[in-house]
Amino acid sequence: MEENKELVGLLRAVIKEELQPVHQRLDSLERGQEELRFGQKQLEQGQRQLEQGQKQLEQGQKVLQKDVANMKAELREMWKDILKFDRRIIAVEDKIAR
Repeated sequence: MEENKELVGLLRAVIKEELQPVHQRLDSLERGQEELRFGQKQLEQGQRQLEQGQKQLEQGQKVLQKDVANMKAELREMWKDILKFDRRIIAVEDKIAR
């Protein structure tokens, strides 16, 4: 009976020693997995920031497009005014030339 206890104890020690590299490998894998999770969280946070920045850029682009459309409309009106003045000047020049 005492020999069985010694044999069991010896067997446990051998198994524990043999399993030590497996435990170390598992610990290493778990740490790597935790690092990957942390990295993934950082990537997700970065992606959210990029998406938010993209939305802001899209909003800014819409504002710029409206501004450009307004400027084009104003420029058309200015050219109409210039043409009116040009016609008046031509008419005055014609009167003077007669």
